[in-house]
Amino acid sequence: MTAPASNGAAFGDPATVDAAHKAIRADNSIQFDLPWRQADVQPPPKWLQELFAALGRFVEWVGDGWTVLLWLTGAAAVIAILFILYAPAREWLARWRGREVKEAPRWAPDKAVARALLDEADQLAAQGHYAEAVRLILHRSIEDIEKWRGDPLRPSLTSRDIARFDGLPDTARGIFGRIVADVERSLFGGAALAQADWTRARSDYAGFALGHSGSGR
Repeated sequence: MTAPASNGAAFGDPATVDAAHKAIRADNSIQFDLPWRQADVQPPPKWLQELFAALGRFVEWVGDGWTVLLWLTGAAAVIAILFILYAPAREWLARWRGREVKEAPRWAPDKAVARALLDEADQLAAQGHYAEAVRLILHRSIEDIEKWRGDPLRPSLTSRDIARFDGLPDTARGIFGRIVADVERSLFGGAALAQADWTRARSDYAGFALGHSGSGR
């Protein structure tokens, strides 16, 4: 049985391998290392140097005043947010600058139209149709808003969206919000509206449209 070859026989004679490696390294036609080349460092543009110089002078001039500067910046940000979110602050600023704030046009029903609508709704309520009477006020008001806007409201708008319409005065927004809730409760919730519900809805609408409340004309 033949003895297994030694490691030296399997991988070659070390002396022979070393000689071959030296011969390859000595061959100038073979490149083993990349030539060293120093990268060209371009100076920053003049405008950038001037900007950094100006920033340096500013930092040196401020010195220990950074804390005060940060407080002033924070106060200015708070004041700006206040004027953005708080309408009375914007009005005060406009008056201070000598300019009047122009009120956005607001919808209000014509008094004659409102009286005719209440008469028609009263007839339904007199027959005990309180839900239909409340719904009539809401639907006619939506039609009136469409005429006032000059274009139909989008079909995707719900009555609740219309109650939040920007053109409504704040008082009307609350009134129509309650009327919408009554209509949805009766139409989708299956709850019958009582006379008290109708009386409240009528009083709210009359107070907004005619400037008085109650069931009288």
